Amino acid sequence: MSVRYDKLVPALKTLLPDESLNLLGRTVAFIRRLREIHASVFVWAVVLSRFGDGRPAFEQARQWYRRLGGVEVWARPFQMRFKSGAAVRLFERAFESTVRRWRAPTRSRHPLALRFPDIAVIDSSLLQLADQLRPVFKGTISAKSSLKALLTISVFGLLPLHAKVVAGNQHDMVLFPELDIFHRGTLLLFDKGFVAYERLAQIASASLHFLCPMRLNGNATIVAIRRAPKHVHAALRRSPNGVRLRDVLPAKKRIGKAWDVDVRLTSGNAKGRRPIQTDCRLVIVPGPKQAQRPYLTNLAPAAWAPSALAELYRLRWQVELVFKELKQHLNLACLVSKDRHAVQVFAWASLIALALSRTVTIWLCPLVKLVGLTPHLRPALVSRALRGTIRLLARALTAPRKKALDYLELFADELSVEIRVRDREREDSFKRIIPLLCAA
Repeated sequence: MSVRYDKLVPALKTLLPDESLNLLGRTVAFIRRLREIHASVFVWAVVLSRFGDGRPAFEQARQWYRRLGGVEVWARPFQMRFKSGAAVRLFERAFESTVRRWRAPTRSRHPLALRFPDIAVIDSSLLQLADQLRPVFKGTISAKSSLKALLTISVFGLLPLHAKVVAGNQHDMVLFPELDIFHRGTLLLFDKGFVAYERLAQIASASLHFLCPMRLNGNATIVAIRRAPKHVHAALRRSPNGVRLRDVLPAKKRIGKAWDVDVRLTSGNAKGRRPIQTDCRLVIVPGPKQAQRPYLTNLAPAAWAPSALAELYRLRWQVELVFKELKQHLNLACLVSKDRHAVQVFAWASLIALALSRTVTIWLCPLVKLVGLTPHLRPALVSRALRGTIRLLARALTAPRKKALDYLELFADELSVEIRVRDREREDSFKRIIPLLCAA
């Protein structure tokens, strides 16, 4: 593995710069009393502790603070720094500063990167908390108390682009990243929990693309047809103003061939508001046992056939793999505290640890090559390997330059043993979609 050992430490210090973190600590009022606890060292200590084994919490973070800062802090004053809204704001803004640089258009060599500046996937996941936090973070049926992490990633390199941490009982419908963080032409992939017809209109107005499933009980109005059975054509000729979808295709009816139609979506008529109408494309492809798989999109029919859209939507599964990585290797599922602010700090620290892992990944392999299952390494393997090598990385961060290079060389050698990909020929959606693009 050919790497530049002198590049990693500057990249990590740019990711979480000390001066910016200390300034941010003063801005959010994290630094008031107990001035011996510096915001920059505190953030680094909590983030590195998320790579630990078992159930890392306050004590592991305090030990990391002593290693990084060379200062012994008593357990009680250190733990109290987690229990404030200022600490939550500090980590939330630190995460925002780490991911902002990755929102630039991707420079991947994959054919999909020629079609879109980026492909962003949006999803959420529940994180169970102690039952004592139920008055603050109400959960769902499966958990009395929980947090919900909303995460947006780029499919090119699985880079985090945006995140929110809210109470678990908040519906996905009210959670969505601000559209101005995406470049014009970006494709957004999300599941039916985020689908609101008014939101689809806003995405199209922002010069963005979307691809999402339609609920099976959705009853759009067909206004134009490209591909559908003969009886649908006949129904539209009889009613030129539009045909209700479920009048010609019941929700549970099996289909043998794909449908491709233009539809008009009408939002619910809320009290005091006029209903909003949105025009878009509806593609219905046969799934297992010929069950309906309906997708809403504003992608052009000439470039995107129904089979290509179905394969493109499969890329949404990438965010599920990132959540699995966060919970298994970065302790996102391990929020061991009964304090409302501390659990949020730990959640944000795990998300920042994901950004740190991606920085190491890009150091080992250029970002333009980190697509699908074909690269020499996969980002999730780096997060797993960092659990055993994180102390070497910390030594490199705190040592003089000459010693730091020695630590980094040893660090890279240890990583290379853990992250070697043995099944590089595995086929995934990134490979399967290439012949479909060529056919278009």
